[in-house]
Amino acid sequence: MSSPPTRSTSQAPSTQRARPVLGTLVSIRIDGLPRDEANEAIDRAFAEVERVHRLMSFHEPGSDVSRLNREALLRPVQVDPFTHEVLRCALVLAEASDGVFDPCVARQLVAWGILPAPPDAPAADAAACWRDIELGPDSTLRFHRPLWIDLGGIAKGFAVDRAIAALAAARAPQCVVNAGGDLRVAGSAPERVMLDAERAQDADVPVLELRDASVASSSGVRDRRRHDGRTVGPHVHGRSGVVTGARSFVSVVAPTCMIADALTKVVLARRSRAAPLLQRFGAVAYWHNARLGWREIPREPRAIGEHP
Repeated sequence: MSSPPTRSTSQAPSTQRARPVLGTLVSIRIDGLPRDEANEAIDRAFAEVERVHRLMSFHEPGSDVSRLNREALLRPVQVDPFTHEVLRCALVLAEASDGVFDPCVARQLVAWGILPAPPDAPAADAAACWRDIELGPDSTLRFHRPLWIDLGGIAKGFAVDRAIAALAAARAPQCVVNAGGDLRVAGSAPERVMLDAERAQDADVPVLELRDASVASSSGVRDRRRHDGRTVGPHVHGRSGVVTGARSFVSVVAPTCMIADALTKVVLARRSRAAPLLQRFGAVAYWHNARLGWREIPREPRAIGEHP
């Protein structure tokens, strides 16, 4: 998915760099610091992003995710504290959404050919879900049924949050981290974010102004495909196993990018009932469908972002 265009209202000198990681192009910008200091801070931020990628990649055999898929049914597996934190948040969101968000949907994505089958892992049980993951002490986890986790629906947002945390030590007046649609702003100057770059010519595209906030976007439109005579895509309703978001686009604004990232999948799956969960996490969603146009959820005074 395309990264949302952004424009800063700050006039401070900027240092910006980009690097391919997390399966996308991650860009980091700092305003108001000397170039040497800014580059050192950006190096630290990229190191955090790359750490998240190494730990939580579904594709890397040595990642925590791959080790869990191979071994956690057999014994408790110790993982990095970052991985433990992300899985803890994923389980909170799974419970809050009644299983609509579920980190155990990899079995369905493998069946559709969207993800490769994890090598040397026990075959996943179709009945397994988030309730079969046990968080133990000292960053350990165990599975109570054979299952495959995939943190692609939440880890990118966490990586953005970790990058912002690394930049905070530099005390820059303004920082922006943008990971291919997952973006967080730290600073008092507003950043203008145009949603859904693919429809940038439309007159009604929402433009948000973010201050110390995050926005994450998800859509299955570009990556949908036909499989066994039906349309499938990268987003799955955790409880029913059906494809979601194959014809829609959603952006969620929230205090952290990890929460925003995960909540986009909930809104794609059950837009009509997402408002209470969004309110619980201090978030607002902007949903688009070619037939219905844009909708804001919940419809309240726009304290975080505004339509033009």
